[in-house]
Amino acid sequence: MKEFDLSIITPEKVAFEGKAQYLNLPAWEGLMGVLPGHTPALVLLHVGAVVIRDGSGERHLAVSGGFAEIGPKKVILFAETAEQAEDISKERARLDAERAKAELAHARGKGADHAEMDILVAEAKLRKALVRLQVADRVRHLPKGPHP
Repeated sequence: MKEFDLSIITPEKVAFEGKAQYLNLPAWEGLMGVLPGHTPALVLLHVGAVVIRDGSGERHLAVSGGFAEIGPKKVILFAETAEQAEDISKERARLDAERAKAELAHARGKGADHAEMDILVAEAKLRKALVRLQVADRVRHLPKGPHP
């Protein structure tokens, strides 16, 4: 089956580097699938789950924003953060979600001018935590370790 080169890069690390047969990413406009030979594109990323499929199975990552440079033979995701499913602490993600819910409730109770910004920040934190929980719950078919 045809493949393309895939790199997922954050400011801190290379989160993934290898070959892929299919990529599903959270584009700002909605989920987007990428196959080898895709038309070149530059796509904004939303907080969400990335699914990478190769001949061995699937790998799941949680990303929080950034952009993707898509070409027919190579795709590079420049993400603010990217965590592979097996690296996510479900307990930490659950606690982050609970904290974000409390911040959101507090922000909604404010009558101040800055309440709208506080609500947006709390909603963003909650989305990120919920995506991390969702990705952590996914089945991991590929072994953890170095990527080709």
